[in-house]
Parts: sequence; structure tokens; C-alpha cells
Amino acid sequence: MARAASEGWTRLPIPPGVLLPASPSPAFMKGWPLEFCTPSLLIGPRTRGRAFVGLTPPPQADRRRKPCPSRQGRGTPDANSALSAGARQGHPQGEDNISLGPVISHRVHRTLLGLTCNHEPSPPPPEATRSQIRSLWGYQASMDAGKAGQTLKTHCPAQRPDVCRWLSPFILSCYVYFCLWIPEDQPSWVAALVKCLPILCLAGFLWVVCPGGGYTRLFQGALLCSAVGDACLIWPEAFLPGMAAFATTHLLYVWAFGFSPLQPGLLLLIILACGPYLSLVLQHLEPDMGLPVAAYGLILMAMLWRGLARGGSASWGALLFTLSDGVLAWDTFVQPLPRARLVVMTTYYAAQLLITLSALRSQMAKTD
Repeated sequence: MARAASEGWTRLPIPPGVLLPASPSPAFMKGWPLEFCTPSLLIGPRTRGRAFVGLTPPPQADRRRKPCPSRQGRGTPDANSALSAGARQGHPQGEDNISLGPVISHRVHRTLLGLTCNHEPSPPPPEATRSQIRSLWGYQASMDAGKAGQTLKTHCPAQRPDVCRWLSPFILSCYVYFCLWIPEDQPSWVAALVKCLPILCLAGFLWVVCPGGGYTRLFQGALLCSAVGDACLIWPEAFLPGMAAFATTHLLYVWAFGFSPLQPGLLLLIILACGPYLSLVLQHLEPDMGLPVAAYGLILMAMLWRGLARGGSASWGALLFTLSDGVLAWDTFVQPLPRARLVVMTTYYAAQLLITLSALRSQMAKTD
């Protein structure tokens, strides 16, 4: 624009109803008819009868048609006098600019164009239709929505850390446990640490991704109790403390899942499905182990009931947790099963992961 002004070009206003590109080139602007330039018209020395349309729209007051001077008592304007008054600074063939002055009416405008530039004016530009205005508003709304969506996508990662990145310690610790595969007949603190490490990683995952909130705190307490239970089950003499720790875990899960919706029919189905299995396992227990195992079985069924009622990943986690404990009980008290440890630990870690991920769903629901 500075170079154009130095060479004699003059920026002209854009008439109403004419749409220009964001950055029109000189080649584009040379094709515009001369009469599109309102309310004033300036011709540079090198235009050779052509005009450039500027980028600045006219003020709102200038878009209205100016009153005729004859109504104000100044006489009727004449085309020749208007031309002579506007051509006092020279001619387009000369070195100076020529000003055609304000356009009084469309008829005078056409006359001035014919006298100065030998240009046959084209009809005035059509006004923008309602459909064009509506489409323009729709385009603007879509652009605003796109910017809003881009802003939302920009801020979401800052508000919620990458879930996969913070789950990598859990996956790595599970890999270490299954690769080392320390025999059960060699209990040690190293074996207890390797077994508890994936659960401790899930507790740290909740502390990073879902800080605060009663639901998260209950899950963290349940995971810590599960880690204590895993460590106790390494030693056979600590079986009852380990079972008590897992019973506390299930109670915390029941508290976290809540009792809404209640769904008593679902509880009845769980009792009918798990009751015979529990009674069969109780028949193979010693008398001093019957009551603790029966109490643990009832608590486990309550956790399964609330997990299924909650839905989502919590339901699948509750199902896998129940399957893991069922296989462990049969392998420990009834009859040894082939690859029972692999099935128990695989379903156990998967269950804890799915139940932990349900905390993300709870936090998103509260945020929305």
C-alpha cells in the first residue's frame, strides 16, 4: 500500500454489496469497473483510464445518498461544470492527479465516466441477497465454532495429562512380574514388592491424573489395601490378614460405586449364580476357615453387584475380580488347577486396571 501511494495510486472505498477477497492483487483490482468507486473517485497518473478499488469500506454516513445541492438553493449542477471543477489539477494524460469530486447521482456519475475515460459504465452492482448474507453469517459461525473447538483441543491436554503415558509404569511393572515369575515356594520381600508394584503404580496414576475427590481417595485406599493383601498372600501363614485386607478393598469399592441405581433384581441374580459355588467351596474348608471365607464371599458378591450396577469399565473390572478370586479359591481349597496362578494374576491386574479407569469417567461426569 505504501508503494502504491508513492506511485500515485489512491485507495478508494468499496461499495456496499461487493465482496472482495482477503488480499486482492493489482491484476484483480484492474478488472473492476470504474463506477464501483463511491462516493468519491480518484485516478492516478499511470492508470490509463483504469481505477483501483481500495480495501477500506466507506463510512456508514457516506454510504447514504447525498442530497442534491439544488434542493438547498445552490442551483442545478451541470456535468461540464462538475468536470471542469474536478479537472483543475490536470488530465489523466498529464502528470498530476485529476479529481472528479463527489458523485452527486448515478446519472451524473455515468456522464462523468463517459467524458473522462471513454468508458462505458456497467450497471450498478447488485445488492447482497438474504441468502448471501445468511451464508456469510453461517460461514462466520462455523469459523467461530472451529476456533472454539481448536481452543478446547488445545486446553484439554493441559487439564488432563496423557493417560497412556502415566499407565506405562503399570504396564512395565506387570511385564517385570510375569517375566521374573518368582516361584510361590520362595517367599521374600523382593517377591512381595514385585507383586505389589503394579497396584502401587495404579495408585500413583490416580494421584497424578485424578487428584482430589472422594471417589479417587476411596480408590486409592482400596488399591493400597490390595497391595497389603498381595504382600500378605506371599506367606501362607498370613492368609487371613491378606483376606481381611482384600475384604476392606471390596468394601471401599462398594462405597465408591454407591447405591444408585439400587437394582435389587441384579443382586438376586448374583446370589443365585454365586451362592452354589460358595457353598461348594465351604464344604472343603476347615471349621476355623468357614466363617471368614463365607464373609469374604458375601462382601465379594456385594462388590460385584455394585460394580455391575455402575456400568462401564467398573462392571468389567468387578466381573474379572470375582473370576480371579473364584479361581484362587478353587485352586487353594478344592483342587489344584493347571496354570491357575497365571489366570488369577492376569484377571486380577486387568480387574484393578478397569476399576481404576472408572475413576476417570466419574471425574469427567462431574466436570461436565
